[in-house]
Amino acid sequence: MRRAERLFQIVQIIGASQWTTAQALAERLAVSERTIYRDIDHLSASSVPIYSQAGKGYALLEGYQLPPLMFSVEEWQALLTGLAMAQGWAGRRQAEALRAVQEKLAMAVPAQLRAMTPPVSAPPLPERRMLGAMLDPLQQAIAERAKVRLHYRDLQEQHSKRVIWPLGLYFWGHCWTLAGWCELRGDFRHFRVDRIVILQTLEDSYPVRPGQTLADYEASFNCDTTEEKSHERPLSLVRG
Repeated sequence: MRRAERLFQIVQIIGASQWTTAQALAERLAVSERTIYRDIDHLSASSVPIYSQAGKGYALLEGYQLPPLMFSVEEWQALLTGLAMAQGWAGRRQAEALRAVQEKLAMAVPAQLRAMTPPVSAPPLPERRMLGAMLDPLQQAIAERAKVRLHYRDLQEQHSKRVIWPLGLYFWGHCWTLAGWCELRGDFRHFRVDRIVILQTLEDSYPVRPGQTLADYEASFNCDTTEEKSHERPLSLVRG
């Protein structure tokens, strides 16, 4: 848990009960009591009205609430649009996480701002739904350094089967590409995810070797990861 999230949780926990001890906070948030003391000092220095009493613990000034997130109408509309578009191009698990983020943000902004903003939706097309089913296992394989076996169809409609060490996923605004080390070619290769016919995650993991990392790939190809050899930069990158 990041510190910002932990600070938010501390305020929520203290505010939900009459008194809370540092020990109880430490156990709840899985950190040391010393960390809790530092966090409380930081919150107090940031004008959060937390007070303490010997033998009881910490309490929050009655009626205090965290200030709502402040966005202009244009900023809030842009944020909702970006989240909707990202959901349309994301894997299933990531799309669910993005929806949860959107719901949390909606609860944190003033009701007046929500009322002024029309709903935004970018439903995934059928081909994007199939793409989403590929992204989840690829992201997991990258995170776990697991080898994958691809049945791939290239732009010339030629089919091939090969074992890949998946290193990163790039989003180009119109497609995702997978960068990896190809055991068949003994070199870096990149593949459009929407052209993967069959994907199988293998039990074998791949090692981290100099000359075969994502950084080496980017240095070698100068981030040129599309089959069309485009020199555009990707909009986002999922790293291992």
